[in-house]
Amino acid sequence: MQMDYSIFSNFHGQLLVGFSGGADSTALLLMAARGSEKSGCGLLAVHFNHHLRGRESDLEAENAEKFARKLNVKFLKIDLHISPGGNLESRARQARLEKWKELCKNYSDPVVLLGHHLDDRIENLFIRIGRGSNASGLTGMQLYSVVGGVKFFRPLLIHTRSEIEEFLKENGITSWAVDSSNLSGDFTRNALRNKILPEFYRLFSGGKKAVAATLENLAYDAAYLDETAMNYYNNADDRYEQSFWYLHRDKAMICRMLRLLCKEFFNDDSPLTAGAIHHFADMVENQKSGICMLDEKRILHFSGGMIYPHRELPEKILWNWREKRSIVWGSWRFTAEMITELPENITLYQACFNVAELPEILEIGVPEEGEKMVPFGRKSAVKIKDLRIKRKIAAFPVNPVLRTTQKQALFLPGIRHSGEYPVTPGKPGIMISAEKIKDFAGKTCKK
Repeated sequence: MQMDYSIFSNFHGQLLVGFSGGADSTALLLMAARGSEKSGCGLLAVHFNHHLRGRESDLEAENAEKFARKLNVKFLKIDLHISPGGNLESRARQARLEKWKELCKNYSDPVVLLGHHLDDRIENLFIRIGRGSNASGLTGMQLYSVVGGVKFFRPLLIHTRSEIEEFLKENGITSWAVDSSNLSGDFTRNALRNKILPEFYRLFSGGKKAVAATLENLAYDAAYLDETAMNYYNNADDRYEQSFWYLHRDKAMICRMLRLLCKEFFNDDSPLTAGAIHHFADMVENQKSGICMLDEKRILHFSGGMIYPHRELPEKILWNWREKRSIVWGSWRFTAEMITELPENITLYQACFNVAELPEILEIGVPEEGEKMVPFGRKSAVKIKDLRIKRKIAAFPVNPVLRTTQKQALFLPGIRHSGEYPVTPGKPGIMISAEKIKDFAGKTCKK
């Protein structure tokens, strides 16, 4: 089998090779060692020891290090302690991804090389079929991909497992690690590899090459749909509005644009479950308000016809405005400015108080349940919730409350301010201004 070493001329940074010691990763490391000599790239073999098979796992790590040293390649072993149980393969994959993220931070322009081959890609296709994936999911294992900010490259993806083993033998390598669990039918992928796919190939004479052709055709369809969804999403000024999603609620588009939204809000575009996508589509179609939990880390708020990312609300803070004239709470900045007379036009984001009477230590936080304020010009207290609704301001994202340490609400930016501690004509006052410095996506607001 001929390997194309010229592909390494495209890389100029650090190459990190996922090296288990199995046939595929052994061939990959050999290929990378030869290719990186010409390109001048740095090379590091990275071995993950999952500690799932006792001494067998440790022995594989030792042999992997010996082989890397034989090739004069730097070696790094990373210990992962994955508890046995459900979704083992998925949990192990996620744990490895987190380690790749950490590792890549230490290098300039890093690329992770993985030894996936055509057999892996076919197995992945059948697994995704069983999970109800769309065309993008079915063809998710690509030559190049970026996941969680990590760049992955799979140079063996067009070669079969048998071709890779042939390449090793041609280069005098006759032994490699064989995971004993690969021979078991206990795991989904192993059952496919050892039982289902051999029978499938027996029934269909086209074999692996025919399935590979199907994957390529699906990839063309997926690329077109992904590009169309990206154009819709990037060209829309109203993409945070439920109405935008309602207009583009076609299932082929909504799942792809939702993934782009997750990338923007959470920097995480990993695939969502069918249930999560259905939940999102249901809230859009029925114009619901409330929380849409896509998974444990990606949570959306539907409020006032808008879609917001869930953010942990900041704890309340104390502010000594005499000592510190500006303070930040969450996405808001409060500023205290001395004034000699009342400004002619005061906005809803400004409030003026008597500098001699206003307590020097104030509190900034979220509105509390049932909290009230006596608005300027009124004698009786009104619930903050009612003031917010009157201004037609959604419950989320939350506007802060400036109050005394005795829980007396003074200022609701964008809504109202109280009549407490009024400015005395002819005497100095203090004007407190509030401005939003970040939008709900966490981006800096333009002034």
